Amino acid sequence: MIILRRISIFGAILAVSFGTSALANMAQAGVTHASHRAFYEISIGRVDPSSTIIDARGRMVAEWREACEGWTTTQRLLVSMAPGEGEPINSEVKMTSFERIDGTEYTFDSQTMIGGETVEAVQGKAERPGPGQAGTATYQIPRGTVVEFPADTVFPFEHTIAVLEAAERGEKRAFSYYFDGSQPDISPMASNALILGKTRAGGDGDQNQFGALSDHNWWSVRLAMFDGSRASSGNEEPEFEMTQILQDNGVVRKFEFDYGDFSLVAALVEIEEIERPKCG
Repeated sequence: MIILRRISIFGAILAVSFGTSALANMAQAGVTHASHRAFYEISIGRVDPSSTIIDARGRMVAEWREACEGWTTTQRLLVSMAPGEGEPINSEVKMTSFERIDGTEYTFDSQTMIGGETVEAVQGKAERPGPGQAGTATYQIPRGTVVEFPADTVFPFEHTIAVLEAAERGEKRAFSYYFDGSQPDISPMASNALILGKTRAGGDGDQNQFGALSDHNWWSVRLAMFDGSRASSGNEEPEFEMTQILQDNGVVRKFEFDYGDFSLVAALVEIEEIERPKCG
C-alpha cells in the first residue's frame, strides 16, 4: 500500500525542516539557526470522504544540536492512525544524523517500523569535496548500496538555510536536489519549495507562546519531494508533500503532511533551547 511507503519517507523528511557558503551569508544577514529541542503533538488534519484513514494521534520529538564541527539531528516519531475498518496502524520512526559545517560530510542512521516490523532501515555516509560539488553516499545498511549525487544536491541543514535565504530575498520558489539518506532507490530526491505569501510577524498565528524562540518572523512553505531519477519528465507525481510554518531561526511551528486523501498535523507544544558549544 502506497501509504506505508510514504510513512517511511515521513520520518526522514522531517530533517528538511531543519551549506556552508549559505550559512555564512545567513550569519552576515543577522539570522542564525536555533540549537533546540522541539516537542510536537500529532493529530488528523484534512480527511476526504474517500479516505481509508479517519483519525490519528501521536507525538514527535526533534532535536537540532549545534556542535563545533557541524549539526547533529535526532528525531523520534510515534503515530497511530485509525482506518475506517480494522486495527490501527502504529508506526515509529527514529533518525539521527550529523552534517559537517564545511559541507563535506553527512552521516545518517534511521529506522521506520510499522506494526512492529521494520519497513525501512538505512545507515551510511555521504561525502563530497565541498558544497556545490558532486559526491557519493555509501551505505552500511542496506550493505553495498551506493548513491551518486550531482553538484546541485543539498543536505538537510543546508536545505533549510537555502529555503530561508530565498524567503529573506522575497523569492517564491527554491529548487534543489536533496539527500538525507532515506529511500536510496529514488535518491537524491528533487525538492521544490514554494514560499507562500509574505513574511509574517512573530506574534501572528499559532504556536508562538513559547518565549524568545517562537517570537520570530515566519513563512508558510509548501514542500514537494519527487523521485530524483524522474524529476525532469514534467509529469511526475510527488513522493511526498508537506506544508510547514518555518521561522527565520529554523524553528518549525507546525507541519502538515499531505497523504492525498488525508493529512497529519504536527503542532509545536513545547520547545527548549540547547546551549551552543564553546569551541576553540
